[in-house]
Amino acid sequence: MAVEDLVDDYWRDVLISKATGAQAQEKWNVFIHGLKDRVAHFPQEAQDEVFLRGAKHNAECIAIARVSLDALREKLGIPATSNRLADVAAETLVRATVWQGVGSFFRLFR
Repeated sequence: MAVEDLVDDYWRDVLISKATGAQAQEKWNVFIHGLKDRVAHFPQEAQDEVFLRGAKHNAECIAIARVSLDALREKLGIPATSNRLADVAAETLVRATVWQGVGSFFRLFR
């Protein structure tokens, strides 16, 4: 499975479960560690490529979500919501994920 599909699966899970900031962070940590485990046997250069592709795709998802959460839901095949409270929670998640996501991907390169 491509890393882009795995990033999409993460976003689907978080949006469908309506995870809070702490819950989403935990899901992100599980995602990052799982990805790291999947590629641990790859040469370092290949690992770097996977994580860079993942970071790029995650940034694309975040950019879409910042404009319209319903657009991200549509891209991921999730029905749009008319629940403003759910949108506010998801917007908070997007803001938190921006910094956590970027930091998590790049911490792995140290």
